Amino acid sequence: MSPLETLDKQLDIANKALSLAFKVGLTVGGSVLLGYCWKIGYFPRDVSIGDGLLFLMLAIAFGGIYLLFTASLTCLGITLRPIWHGIYRSFNYLVKFYNKVSGANKAISQFNIITGTLEHFVFALFGLLFVWGLGSFDLKVLGSLILAVFGCALLWSMHQESGSEIIKIESKEDLSADDNKRISFLKQHQKILAVVILFIPLLFGGVSGKLLDGAMRLSNVKEDKAIIHVKKPYIKYVEEHNIKARESNLGKDYGTFENMSILFNGFGKNAVLIQNGVDKPVNIIIPNDHLIVVQR
Repeated sequence: MSPLETLDKQLDIANKALSLAFKVGLTVGGSVLLGYCWKIGYFPRDVSIGDGLLFLMLAIAFGGIYLLFTASLTCLGITLRPIWHGIYRSFNYLVKFYNKVSGANKAISQFNIITGTLEHFVFALFGLLFVWGLGSFDLKVLGSLILAVFGCALLWSMHQESGSEIIKIESKEDLSADDNKRISFLKQHQKILAVVILFIPLLFGGVSGKLLDGAMRLSNVKEDKAIIHVKKPYIKYVEEHNIKARESNLGKDYGTFENMSILFNGFGKNAVLIQNGVDKPVNIIIPNDHLIVVQR
């Protein structure tokens, strides 16, 4: 193969990889946005073309953040290989001791985590930051993250082992029908593993909510504490939720509400507000052109 043909092949692979990354990022990011809307019980209406483009950019950005999050957890799990195998050996000894004492014949399945490389250790640093940021103040979330780290590393190791077996089979001079069937099965197996890895962080309880909220804060769609200036006639609408307005320095047409959170703002014609410090906060939907937000 000539150098030009090699370069053309490499460019084609890079183009396909970028296209796949864009589609995966858009799909995952869109799912994150829709999941957040479902979580807060509000879906934007009257979305303009500009809002649609903003949604597209946010979806791609969220998809990139989520892919980095998943890759970082996977790499962190791979670098912790000695710990996982140490836990397995300890548990295996306990099972053998139990079998010896009780006369039972229980066994535990073997597993193997691949050995980490320099790239894994680099991304593992990001994984540590994610785990510290999301789970440092919540033991439930921390436990879920540890399970996600192990699950992602285990499934990716299985994915790589399938890839190694495919290479080994394809290296044969003459492939039989069984070999081709085995290759097809392994490739399908790899696709399934990749999809499951993508959704593992969202499946473990406590992680998905933190991840959704964090992504929304990064994009300024969500704001935890803000001072809201609401314009008439929506002042009375907010006050119907037992929230008293203060006099606004923006004029008589406005009322000021403190200790408020913004659940959703940025695209569409409405913003979703809730009051902090109450047992059962209610979504308060106000048109964007009738409020001014002052971030603390």
